[in-house]
Amino acid sequence: MQNRVKRRGLALLVTVGMLAVPIGAPASAAPHASHHASNQGHALADRNHDHLSDGLDAKLAHATTTHRIDVVATFVTRGAMRGARRALGRVDTTFSLIPGFAARLTPGQVRSMAHRPGVVRVEENFTIHALDDAANRDFGVTAAQNDLSATGAGTEVCVVDTGVDPNHEQLDSKAPIPWVDYVNGRSTPYDDQGHGTHVASIAVGDGVGPGSIASLMRGVAPAADLSAAKVLDATGSGDDSLGVLGIQWCANRAGVDVISLSLGSDVPSDGLDALSQAVDTAVITKGKIVVAAAGNGGDLPGTITSPGSAVQAITVGATADWSSTVPEYGAQGPFLAWFSSRGPTIDNRVKPDIVAPGVNIGAALAGSTSDYVTESGTSMATPYVSGVAALLRQKQPLWTQADVRTDLRSTAFDAGAPGMDDEWGAGLLDGYAAVAAAAGGSGHTPFPVYQHLARSVADSGVSSTPFTLTAADLGTPIAVTITLDGAPICTLDLGPLGCLLYEWSPDLDAQLFDPNGFAITESTCAAGSECSVGRQETLHAIPTLPGTYTIRVAPYAGDPNLGKGGSFSIDLFHGPVGTLPPPPPPSTVHVGDLDDTSALLAAGWRAQVRILVEDQDQAVVAGAIVTGKWPNGTTGTCTTSASGRCKIGRKLARSKLSIVFTVTKVTSAVGAYKPADNHDPDGDSNGTKITLVKP
Repeated sequence: MQNRVKRRGLALLVTVGMLAVPIGAPASAAPHASHHASNQGHALADRNHDHLSDGLDAKLAHATTTHRIDVVATFVTRGAMRGARRALGRVDTTFSLIPGFAARLTPGQVRSMAHRPGVVRVEENFTIHALDDAANRDFGVTAAQNDLSATGAGTEVCVVDTGVDPNHEQLDSKAPIPWVDYVNGRSTPYDDQGHGTHVASIAVGDGVGPGSIASLMRGVAPAADLSAAKVLDATGSGDDSLGVLGIQWCANRAGVDVISLSLGSDVPSDGLDALSQAVDTAVITKGKIVVAAAGNGGDLPGTITSPGSAVQAITVGATADWSSTVPEYGAQGPFLAWFSSRGPTIDNRVKPDIVAPGVNIGAALAGSTSDYVTESGTSMATPYVSGVAALLRQKQPLWTQADVRTDLRSTAFDAGAPGMDDEWGAGLLDGYAAVAAAAGGSGHTPFPVYQHLARSVADSGVSSTPFTLTAADLGTPIAVTITLDGAPICTLDLGPLGCLLYEWSPDLDAQLFDPNGFAITESTCAAGSECSVGRQETLHAIPTLPGTYTIRVAPYAGDPNLGKGGSFSIDLFHGPVGTLPPPPPPSTVHVGDLDDTSALLAAGWRAQVRILVEDQDQAVVAGAIVTGKWPNGTTGTCTTSASGRCKIGRKLARSKLSIVFTVTKVTSAVGAYKPADNHDPDGDSNGTKITLVKP
C-alpha cells in the first residue's frame, strides 16, 4: 500500500493544453478542460442565439470601441459571405471549403456582422493546440495486416498538425510528402515541435529502417501515402482559421482518403464553430473520412472539444493496451484513459464514437532518424483510428464516412453502458473485426474477460466487489475503470469569469486487494496520479497470485460532506485474453418520419405519403423496401433512396376528402423491422399510420 498525502478536489478548469501529454511530463499532467456548466465551457456555443459565440460575447462586453478582435465569420451561403465581405472592404483570409472568412474587426463591426443576412456564427479566432508495438497487437491491427493483407496501399492520409519530419525512418519512404505550411510558409516538410511526426508515424509509419525497433513501431497503415498541412507552430499552437485552411487543403487534394486531426480547442463546442463546419463540409461535399480527437478534457461530462464536436467527425477517445512486456510502452489496460474527454457535446450529441490506444504510445521522434518517444493523449488514439480508416478504404474504396463509422462502431468491443455511451462511445476499437467486415468476412480480436457492473456505497460505508483468477489468468493485467455518479461542485467561483476550481461529489476512493488481503494498488482522485477532477478512479496491476481479488470503494474519510456515498459503475477487465465479446444486439430498422405530400390533379387528387427509414441509431437506411396498405386493402411498395426516403401514392376522386395509409412492413438487409420504434418528429402521424387530406 502506498503512502500518500491527500490533496482533494482541486482541478484547474480555465484552459487546456495539447491533445498529447507533453514529452517528459508525467501522465497525470494531461490537461483539464472546463465543465460545460461554466462560462468557459460554453465559449464555442451560442446560448442567446445572437450569432456570436459566447466567448466572443464575453470579450465584447469588456472591449473598447477602437479595440480590434481577430474573428472568424461563417455563413449559410457563399453569396451571404460575399455580401458581408464587401461590406467590410477587406478581410485577412477567405475560405473556399466553407462560406466564411477571418478578419480583424472592431466591436461595432463584429456586432454588425452578427446581424448580416445568412450569418451562422461569428467567433473569436480561437487557439487550437496539438492535443506501438503492443497497441497494434492488442487491438487487432497486426492480425489484419498479416492475415488480411491490410496495409493501406493505394490510400492517402493527410495530417493537419505541427508538420512532419521526412527524414525519420518511419516516414522517409513517403517522400516527397505533399505539403503546405500556413505558419512559416516554408516549401519543404519539417516539424519544429514533434507532435505531427509522432502522430503521422502512428498512422502510416512504414516499419522499415536501420533502427533496431523500426518494425515494432510500424504504423497502422504502413503502405499508405502521407500528406501534411502545418497549422501549429513550434509551441504546438495555432489559430482556428489556420486549422480551417489545413482541413481545406487536405479536402481539396483528390488523392486524400483520410484527414487526421490530433488538435483541438481549449473548450468544448456545439459543433457550429468554423473548424467543426470545415470537418462537416470535407465529409459531405468532398467525400473525405475525417477522424478527430475527442480532447484531453478529462472525466467531466461535456468536455468534447472542437473539431471532435463536429457532427460528421469520427471522434476518438483514448484507452490503454495490455500486453506489452516493455515497461515504457505498457499501460496495463484496457482502462479508459483518465484524461480522455467525455460527452455529450454542448448540443447534447453522444460522443466519442470509439476509443483507441492512447496511453504510453511509442512513435517517431522528430529531429532524429531512428529514435522514438512515448506520449499519451487522444492525439495518439486519433491517428490509430485514421490508419484503420485507411485500411478500410483500401478494402472498400467507395466507402463513405457513414460506412466507415458504421463499421467501426458495429465491430467495436462494447465497453461501458451497453450500446453507445458518452464515456467509451461504441467501445474499444477492434481493428481486425473492422477490416474483416470490410473485406466481406468476419472475426474478432481476442480481448481480456470483461464485466460492466453497477454498484453503490452507503454514506461512510464500503462496497466490495470480488472476482476470482486462476493461475492461467496471471499474465494479463487487472484493469478497472470506476465512473462515479454525482455532480461537480464549484469550489472557487469567479462570477462572470466562470468557475476556476471544481471538485466531484461524492468523493470516493478505490483499492484493489489481492487474495492475501494486501492492497496492491489504489486510486485516490482527485489527489495522486492518473487523475482528472475525480469522477473516475482507475486501478490497474499485474496479478501474481491465483485466488479472489477484491475491488473496494469507500467515501473519502476527509470529505467535508461527511463521508457521502453514492452510485458508480465498474468496467473490469482481467485474464484470460481470448474470450470473445458478446455479440452486438441485432440491428433493426423503423420508420423515422411519415409525411403527407399529396397534390391536386386535373381530375381528382393524388394521395402520396413519404416515408423515411432509419436504423436503431437513427442513421438513414438505403435500399429498404417499404410496404403499406390503404383502407380498401390496396397495397403499395417503394424502395428507399440513398437519403433513406421513398414515396407511395394512389389517385383518388375529388369527392374523397381523406384517406388513411398504414405501414405494414419494412424489409432491409440492415436488420429486422421494429414497428415499436416508429415515430414522426413532425407529430402529424405516429410513424405507422397517417391520415392524408385532399389539398
